[in-house]
Amino acid sequence: MKKILLLTDFSKNAENAMAYAMRFFESRKCTYYVMYVHKVGGYVTDDLLMSPKNSIHDSITEKPNKKLNVLIEKLKNENKTKDYHFEIIIDYDVFTDAVNQVVNKFSIDFVVIGSNGASNIKEVIFGSNTINVIEKVKCKTLVIPSNYKFLPVKEFLVSLNNHCKLNNNLREDIMDFIEDFDLKLHVLRVTSEKDTSQIALGDKERLSLLESKYFLIEDVPVDYAVSSYLQTNTIDITAFIAQDKSLLERLFSTSPSKVLKSRMKLPLLVLHSH
Repeated sequence: MKKILLLTDFSKNAENAMAYAMRFFESRKCTYYVMYVHKVGGYVTDDLLMSPKNSIHDSITEKPNKKLNVLIEKLKNENKTKDYHFEIIIDYDVFTDAVNQVVNKFSIDFVVIGSNGASNIKEVIFGSNTINVIEKVKCKTLVIPSNYKFLPVKEFLVSLNNHCKLNNNLREDIMDFIEDFDLKLHVLRVTSEKDTSQIALGDKERLSLLESKYFLIEDVPVDYAVSSYLQTNTIDITAFIAQDKSLLERLFSTSPSKVLKSRMKLPLLVLHSH
């Protein structure tokens, strides 16, 4: 039984990401935790006084609870033959704190989120909540681009830079993912090291049990290498390894549009090195 956390802000992008998840996990038994996080400060006194007979908690959760039930009914109607179970979660906390609590409490396997939220600014590749989830939630996360419609997933690209080592945990996450979903693995290693033969040998030893296509490229920016690879190979989903905090800070504080724009035409699987 897979446990999937679907994050929503009731935007079209969030709804699209949930629809993608229904198709992506359709051949598996799943419990979906559909979660909305609201800042208590977003409510005004009138909201809390509208239903004086209810508790403050009930008053705060009443509106989002109704919206979540409508969303779930829509998902059920669109996936009538699927073996799915849904749970509603409403929280009012710091966004990533709330998400991490649910991930830990229910042993979530995957978090699913849209690349953008309600603001949907075209020039922005990631919304702030999405960036925070990628950086601060240590769980496999599927990030779905705006308006992306599901296509069968067969080819999976993992790109590795100088900072990224294929440790046992990361290797197991990759292996589990491709075995669970019957995918063909592509590995693109970009390096500036002199002894490339040892790097390639080490990667291939780590991947000895995996049937994969392996490519090593020297002294080329990672995003350029990924962009070129996507243009010349059929890929259905890419991976981003969230490993080096300083690297993450550079990626998301300077120019995420430059670094990840090309690969965000496709769903992105965020993996964390443990």
